[in-house]
This record gives sequence, C-alpha cells and structure tokens, in this order.
Amino acid sequence: MLDDTIAAISTPVGAGAIGIVRLSGPQALAIAQGLFAGVATPQSHRAHLGLIRHPESGQPLDQALLLYMRAPHSFTGEDVVEFHCHGGVHLLRTVLNLCLQSGARPASPGEFSQRAFLNGKLDLTQAEAIMDLIHSRSDPALFQASHQLEGQLSGPIRVLREQLMEALAAIEANIDFPDEVDPVPEDELAQAIETALAQAEALLATHQAGRIWKEGLQLALIGQPNVGKSTLLNGLLRYERAIVSEIPGTTRDTVEDDYSLGGIPVRLVDTAGLRQTGDKIEQIGIERSLKALESADLVLLILDATVGLTDYDRELLHTQAQKKTVVVWNKIDQVATPPALPPEFDLPQAQVAALTKQGLEDLEELLKEEILKNQPLDFKVTINERHKLCLARSQVALGKARETLLSGLPADFIAIDLKEAIVAFGEMIGAAVHDEVIDRVFHRFCVGK
Repeated sequence: MLDDTIAAISTPVGAGAIGIVRLSGPQALAIAQGLFAGVATPQSHRAHLGLIRHPESGQPLDQALLLYMRAPHSFTGEDVVEFHCHGGVHLLRTVLNLCLQSGARPASPGEFSQRAFLNGKLDLTQAEAIMDLIHSRSDPALFQASHQLEGQLSGPIRVLREQLMEALAAIEANIDFPDEVDPVPEDELAQAIETALAQAEALLATHQAGRIWKEGLQLALIGQPNVGKSTLLNGLLRYERAIVSEIPGTTRDTVEDDYSLGGIPVRLVDTAGLRQTGDKIEQIGIERSLKALESADLVLLILDATVGLTDYDRELLHTQAQKKTVVVWNKIDQVATPPALPPEFDLPQAQVAALTKQGLEDLEELLKEEILKNQPLDFKVTINERHKLCLARSQVALGKARETLLSGLPADFIAIDLKEAIVAFGEMIGAAVHDEVIDRVFHRFCVGK
C-alpha cells in the first residue's frame, strides 16, 4: 500500500477562500512538478507561489501555493505535497483529477493518518486524537484531544508496558536458566503489577467523562401533555426550536438539539407527552419517547405547578426511580405558592416559568451540579470505547497475576497473565494490533485526513 501515491481534497466540500489538494507517496513531487509552474525544484517546508496548469494544454487553472514536505519530515512520513488553491468546488475537483491522471490514486478515508501510523509518526491513540480534535464540541474536549495527540495518554501506557515486559523477561530468564538467573523478587513483581493495575483503573474511570465530552450527555424532557416541555426546550436553547401550542399532544415525535450547559455538551430531547391515547400517531410518538428515556443520562420530569402532583405523575416518578431525575415545576408564575414533592420522593427540584424564562439560570446551575455530583469531568485525557476494552482486558489479566503471586504458584503462571496484559496495552497504543482493528479506526476518518 505504501508504494503508491495517494491524493485527495483535504478541505470540506463547498466553496471557500482556500481549498487544499494533498498528495502523499513516492511520486508526489513528480506529479506536482508536472502541474505547477513557478519553481523548478521546490524546497522542502517552503511555500512557493505559482500557477497550476493543465499538463497537456498548458491552460492556467489557478494561482496557488505549493508546499512540499520531504520524507521523513512530514505528517505521513512520506513525500507530501499540498496545493493551496482558491476554494472553488469545481476547481479543486479539477486539480484532484489531474493528480489522479498523472499517476496518483484516490485516498481512502483516513489513509493519510493511517500512513502516518504505519510509518511510526503516530501511535494509534494519537491518530484517534486527530478525529477527536476535528469533532470537539467544547474547550475541555479540545484540550483533552490535544493532550492525547501529544502522547499524554499513550506515554504512560508505553512506560507500563515496558516495565511489564522487563518483569516478564526476568521471569522467563529464570525459568530457562534457573542456575544462572535469580528469581524476580516478589516485592518488585508485586509493585510492578500494582502500579499497572492502578494506572489501568485510573484511566478506566475517565471513560464516562470521555463519552460525555465526545458524544454529549443525553437529557430527556418528559411529562404529561401541555406541562410545558417544548416551551422549556425553547427556553434552554434560547430560540424557538419546538412548536408550542395549547393543544395537548402537539409534540408527536422526539425533538432534539445540541445545547451547551456551562460548556458541557448536552443533547436535549423533547419527548411526546406521556399519557394513554387512542391516537395511533401520538402513540408512535410516545413509544419513541420511551425509547429516548431508556438511553437518557439525565431525565427532566416536568410537572405543572397549577395542577400539582397527579397520580400519573406519581407513576412516572416511580418508573424513573432508577434514573437520575430532576423534577421541574413549571408555570410557577401562575400560582401563589410553588408546590413541592412529598418527602417520599427524594429528588432535586427546580421551579421555573418557562414561558417568561423565570428560573432557567437556576435550573441550569442545578443540572450542572447534578451532572458533576457523581461524574467528574475535569480529566487531562479520557479514553474511548476501544481503549476501555483494552484496559479492561489488562485489568483482568493483572488481577489474575496478583492472585497467582499471592497464592505462591510458580512464576510461569504469572508469566501467562503478564503476557495478556502486555498484549492488551500494546493493542491500545497500536504496538500489537490486528489489521482489522486498524482499518476500523481509520475508516471513521474523512477522506483527505
């Protein structure tokens, strides 16, 4: 794969001020020289101004910059050339087609980053950090991805892996040459295992935070029809996202939108009013609402302050007892004394008038407090689902190694568990990983990255 030259448009589709066509591979410079007039021999890591011309007719196509980065001092570790053109869709496609006609082939999704990984310019966690940088939705997510790209996730894992490999090598040397190599002291072996276990457990504790920063926390608004769910959704979003009507059952489907809660990415889901109904369309909406509730991280149960707590509300409260639920009393501007939940329901409560936006800021503070109560988010780096699976395997293997050591069993049993932990750590950073896993990681990238 690395013997050919790839090309792709590396900027988003659409008209813009600047568009970039990127090439990587052994023929990148030769292809570029056949299209670019302005400098005979481009210098590495210098920007050259000139004209892109059609190689056959000589027709000028664009005044552009050419950037040449000689291997191995480039992102991919290969010769890389970039044409920085004016950002017209047809222009960029024309330049790309000329590159392909000159000997390059279209790059696959994520192939530039994949070549960087295969050429040792990035480890697998750093490559994944590029994707996280592109899709970051908040400053903390951006900072975490940046730290991961710098190696602050893979660095400690690499050190742990090396320490375990040294311990394993010492154990196997003693097994093979018992008369010449002393056994590994149990306290040293125990320390190495405990250190690796503590690191794995500390990283595993960041998984939920990583999911929230990358995907957003899902917050579902539920309640009976006409309690003000859609009005509250619009109030939190600060614009009219959902249709609001005095007619019960106006919302027939879930209405979703992204929302920043003090910097925390949240996916707000306004659900259809929950009630018994013979309307088939409304019933479909209610069924979708119940599915949204199943996947919600946090539930806002909206109650009507002018009505008070109904039997159906009590049923909803009991149904959602296993969920993290915040009760919101709406329409408090229409009552003299705002109601409260009876003592049997020990849940956080807020009081708002969604239509006039009274109490919304206090509600947001309460929601942030509830989110952070049992889920710290201020980690320097966080892990994704793939990392979690690798770390969980290493945790199990190290736990077995610790039990084996404490049981006084022969060292070759410990070696088996250490090997499994080493493999799991290696798969996390890409030091020992199947091609299928590599393809799965990079195929999530866009073409041109």
